[in-house]
Amino acid sequence: MSVFVVAGATGHVGSIVARELLAAGHKVRAIVRNVDKGKALAGQGAELLPGELSDAAFLTRALRGADGAFLLLPPPPNDSPDVRAFQDRVSHVEATAVAESGVRHVVLLSSWGAEKPAGTGPIVGLHVLEEALKKTRVLATFLRAGSFTENLLHMLPAAQHQGVLPNFFPPEHKVATIATRDIAPVAVRSLLAPPAASEVVYVFGTHEYSAVDQAAYLSKKLGKEIKLLNLPVSAASGAIQQGGVGASLANLFQEMYEGAMKGLLRVEAGHRIEKGTSTLEEALDPYFTK
Repeated sequence: MSVFVVAGATGHVGSIVARELLAAGHKVRAIVRNVDKGKALAGQGAELLPGELSDAAFLTRALRGADGAFLLLPPPPNDSPDVRAFQDRVSHVEATAVAESGVRHVVLLSSWGAEKPAGTGPIVGLHVLEEALKKTRVLATFLRAGSFTENLLHMLPAAQHQGVLPNFFPPEHKVATIATRDIAPVAVRSLLAPPAASEVVYVFGTHEYSAVDQAAYLSKKLGKEIKLLNLPVSAASGAIQQGGVGASLANLFQEMYEGAMKGLLRVEAGHRIEKGTSTLEEALDPYFTK
């Protein structure tokens, strides 16, 4: 039996990672912000560790003696005045805790575009974290996931109340999004069978979807026509802020969209690609039945 630490253990990816490791007979230390949300995992045998990834002493204790860890860069507070500064602080803490704890293997939920040091908005934070972990010389697996299929759910308020789907890309532009439930098995396989050397693994879906496809899906699920609201990428920050997102993060999202239009979000040559199988319907339908 091995010991694994799972950050974000009540999140979309982390919860599945934790459950699958427990089902395989391993010990799981589940890092949670809210103990109540982690009760189901505790009932399955996980040790709940309430705390923040920005707390160096806490994270070092959590990782000490572990065979492997699933880590991520947590979302910033919505009112954070400087999201990138927040990301860099957490990256420093995580790298320090990894180095001081002696954890043997780290699987990091990263993103395509993380090899770029600038121009990709919030993904730059993952570039910083990847580089910080490399300096620790820990055995690391960087899972560079594509755009999450579940990101469409952030647009639900506009669709429900205004009947529109804001879109900042050419309407027919297709992206091989990845369902978060398809990322978790890749992480689990890596934790249970660590690579001989640190590696980058890209994780994408096998199905490609455009904004037209997404609008059609929402129209079907909401029972009314959802029209595309095509906006220039220069309007992204303002539109996102109208949806309740803080200015610092909204500005980073606009930079990410601009970077995507420039071709900065690509697969870096020389690395393995894993493919998820979930369709848009399979990934999102459960959220409409809750």
